[in-house]
Amino acid sequence: MSIEVVEPGILTTVQDPFGRRDWRHVGVPVGGAADPWGARLANRLVGNPDGAALLELTLAGPTLRFTEPALLALVGEMVATVDGLPLRSRAARAVRAGAQLSIGEGLDARAYLAIGGGLEIDPLLGSAATDLRSGFGGLDGRALRAGDRLGHGVATGPGFRWRGAEPTGPIRIVPGPHRGVEGLTGTTWRIGQEADRAGVRLDGPRLEGAIGEIPSMGLPLGAIQVPPDGRPIVMLADRPVTGGYPVPAVVIGADFGRVARLRPGDELRFASASVEEARSALRRAEDEVAALEALEAPGDDGLGWAGSHR
Repeated sequence: MSIEVVEPGILTTVQDPFGRRDWRHVGVPVGGAADPWGARLANRLVGNPDGAALLELTLAGPTLRFTEPALLALVGEMVATVDGLPLRSRAARAVRAGAQLSIGEGLDARAYLAIGGGLEIDPLLGSAATDLRSGFGGLDGRALRAGDRLGHGVATGPGFRWRGAEPTGPIRIVPGPHRGVEGLTGTTWRIGQEADRAGVRLDGPRLEGAIGEIPSMGLPLGAIQVPPDGRPIVMLADRPVTGGYPVPAVVIGADFGRVARLRPGDELRFASASVEEARSALRRAEDEVAALEALEAPGDDGLGWAGSHR
């Protein structure tokens, strides 16, 4: 069973939610999905294990043709259709052999497409994730191209729709090891044009109080580094293992996926949170990713429409 890539989209890569967490000590970036929560939800909607390989779509997604019936789910606000019919985000949908999925631009910078049974990608260092900088993992270490074919497994059921709620409001941060956290709150920031899977630069006031160099230190996901130009960088999945600039704050685990979904030019604000508040928010996020409702098996029409046109 396979998927044919008709058009690859702006940047579509094979990822998984967890990356290579066990190899940082030898300098291998963690990688994996820029929004692990969204990727896990996509997998759960089609009945996959959380860590199954799937597609990460950037800014505008691909056009794919399915050679066999499949179950799919899209998580992220991008305009998507199957054979011209709207595809609802956050709900599984069965498609028939020959169906064509087209995904265009939308409100989110990133979205995730999971296929029931998972993509059949040989893991490297324990993960199917694509490391674009080093050129390994995923599909030959690169983004999808027209003409590629991706094998996939078989779904074990009709799938699910999501009935949960995502956090809203400011992006919550906890203090980092260096001074300057107060300069991040109380102002509106804008996602700069320098935004990729390693991190996103923020346009706004220069953070004078957080500038300097420090001995190289480990960078957790969501660390906010401040380089000499005073423009903060929120570090994402493909961040380097270490960095030598001050880290005045770290985005909490429940919110860094929200940063990864913002497009260049989008605005955001930060709000301070305690460590206990960060832990509580993470527990709520775990509850929300499990807020699923089973779908009925599709009828004999072969479309298996799940959801609505709203």
